[in-house]
Amino acid sequence: MVLGGPRHLVVVRMTAQSTTVQDALFGEPALVETDDHGPPATQDPREVARIVATAQEPGLLLIERTGLVLRADPARPGCADAVPRHDGDTVVQLLDTGHLKLGGTHHIHHNGSEGPARSILVPKATRDMIARWQHLRPIPQRPATAPNTPKQTRQRSTGVIGVDVVQPGKALVTLGATGAGGTVIRDGGRYRVENDHGALVGHASSYRAAARLLARYHGYTPGPVEIEHEHRTYGR
Repeated sequence: MVLGGPRHLVVVRMTAQSTTVQDALFGEPALVETDDHGPPATQDPREVARIVATAQEPGLLLIERTGLVLRADPARPGCADAVPRHDGDTVVQLLDTGHLKLGGTHHIHHNGSEGPARSILVPKATRDMIARWQHLRPIPQRPATAPNTPKQTRQRSTGVIGVDVVQPGKALVTLGATGAGGTVIRDGGRYRVENDHGALVGHASSYRAAARLLARYHGYTPGPVEIEHEHRTYGR
């Protein structure tokens, strides 16, 4: 059985439909459908560069009668294997555009058959084009951020927090010069913490802990706490 003699290039249409994802030379990656209207054209420069590199080493060949593209087997001189369909379509595209050229005829063994196949050559203009692509650098991109993510701001400190024990079990809290504060009232074995309007903020184990709780409630970083009259008059 022979591969067939030299004839004009014939591209055999495939009836099965499939798709392939390509990175476009211009624009976003696209899903390209391969149907019975012929092979899709690739716009991916990396695909083109890969095919050109394969044509140079180990080499590509074309059976003109069937349009089958073969890849030379460097481990078996004179033998070749069929390339994937998408690679074959890309080779045909590059031949049509002149980026690849047909060379001399060689006697090739393939899949138990043998016959003539044309070598595929890479013109100097194509090699220069690939070299220019290899020197291109991608444009740096800023890391993506969520559009509604609030910017982190440094939390302000209250400065010195004043705790004034006005009567046993009750203290008024002043958060430095912020103008904010609250009230701390003994409630059984713990302290009830209220804001300036008497609304419950939470509970704490001591005046000092209550002062820090109020600072965080108002959005401040707690500063040093100074307690007036507590130890001198009433005790805790």
